[in-house]
Amino acid sequence: MHNKNCTCWNCPAIDLTGSVDFRACGQSREVFTQDSGDGGEAYIVAECARRPALGLFDPTSVTFEECPEWQPTPYGYLLKDMRVMILGMDGYLGWTLALWLANLGCKISGVDSFARRAWVAERGANSVVPIHTMDERLKAAREVLGLDNIQFRQIDILKQRDLLRQFIEEVRPEAIVHYGECPSAPYSMIDLDHASYVQQNNVLGTLGVLFMMRDLVPEASLIKLGTMGEYGTPLTGRPLFEGMFPADAVLKWGDREWSLGGELTPRDPPSFYHVSKVQDTYNVCEACKYWWLRSYDVMQGIIYGVHTPQLAADPRLRTRLDMDECFGTVVNRFVTQAVVGFPLTVFGSGEQIRGLIALEDAMQCMTRLIAHPPEPGQYDVVNQMSSYCSVRQLADAVARVASREFGIPVVIQRVENPRVEADIHPYEPVYNKLPDRLGFQPQASLESEIYRMLELLTQPHIKARLEENKHLILPRTWWSGFKRPVETLEVVEEVKYEPRVAVYGS
Repeated sequence: MHNKNCTCWNCPAIDLTGSVDFRACGQSREVFTQDSGDGGEAYIVAECARRPALGLFDPTSVTFEECPEWQPTPYGYLLKDMRVMILGMDGYLGWTLALWLANLGCKISGVDSFARRAWVAERGANSVVPIHTMDERLKAAREVLGLDNIQFRQIDILKQRDLLRQFIEEVRPEAIVHYGECPSAPYSMIDLDHASYVQQNNVLGTLGVLFMMRDLVPEASLIKLGTMGEYGTPLTGRPLFEGMFPADAVLKWGDREWSLGGELTPRDPPSFYHVSKVQDTYNVCEACKYWWLRSYDVMQGIIYGVHTPQLAADPRLRTRLDMDECFGTVVNRFVTQAVVGFPLTVFGSGEQIRGLIALEDAMQCMTRLIAHPPEPGQYDVVNQMSSYCSVRQLADAVARVASREFGIPVVIQRVENPRVEADIHPYEPVYNKLPDRLGFQPQASLESEIYRMLELLTQPHIKARLEENKHLILPRTWWSGFKRPVETLEVVEEVKYEPRVAVYGS
């Protein structure tokens, strides 16, 4: 178990009120074991909100493995009946995680304003996988999976702060997963109104959550969704470290040298949406420093897929899947294009390199992060991805599986790139923390997940929905401000393999 040696110092049930000198904010527990100045040792004591009979005790003296409140799961020790609040629970990731964690015994409190449904509808699109109302979803979760440990409130975290504050105070979450932001670069680049909305919604919404955590649940851990896009694709080829420079990193200038260890790495956001995520990074980092909050900033690669065991249990439990230019991610878009016979649209040369992670693997990562809370005052960053490759390689993979396993001939075409980005660039992401420290092992390969998507999306009723959205495939939002569909630069090739017996679904 990756977290067996974590102690009550990491646990959200710790009660430090009145026991800590918060003038030392942002420092780890080592500060409390230094010499006190009078020849003695300085120790910290705390109480346990779950086991008040313990009284005051040394929070570093009890490990998760020893504590009866922490129980073993496939993803590490997890607090019994852990209270987890998910902001953005109606979305692609939020609904999937709610079912995943509820199935592990967590008590889930969900918040959403259904904004994602409205944003997609505004662009004239809908989820190509039919999704049900929240009431219908929760009813299906009870009937099919036996999950009666999910509650939900319709709340806009920016505009209805009083309601969110009341809900947090009522539930007292021990972890807060923040998916409640607008996740689209193209949407943020449509015009001034959309750019302003995305930054206000994302940055100020998150800032409000941080203040509420400070006032109501300072020991809860925040697992905040960032994006690998924050780093950009630096043409210098420097590694994309996990948020902060490693301890042995140095800056040399002239004949002088400075340590960079622990400092935030440079960011180069490629859209106004990504700028909002960078601002989040600084706000969350500073809140941990000022108020002893604890947080993981999850720099997630491009996510794709439709499968977890819970989602597949009943059509009413499916999560959304988008194919439009604003909310469809690249692998998901390529698969939908293949199903309706639309050429796969590779921007520019197609040599842009991106980090990737499958939906089910992302759920495993989030669970491991929830189970391994940071220390008080600790801001940590993980690069959440399982592999990386070029956009052209992604198109090839979709074409290969669609043609070979489903008999669908696929055309790959290069189109104008509406974004401002380098077509060809070095890319060296560092993503060691999740596998090395938290025991993450990817379970879904790119081709096996593409196969699962094709199985679902080729069903007649879903394919009909794809046909309805087909006119929205070509991007029309240019970073320059133009409003016109991109044009074809080159038809690269038609990919057609002889069908064979399917192997990916076995």
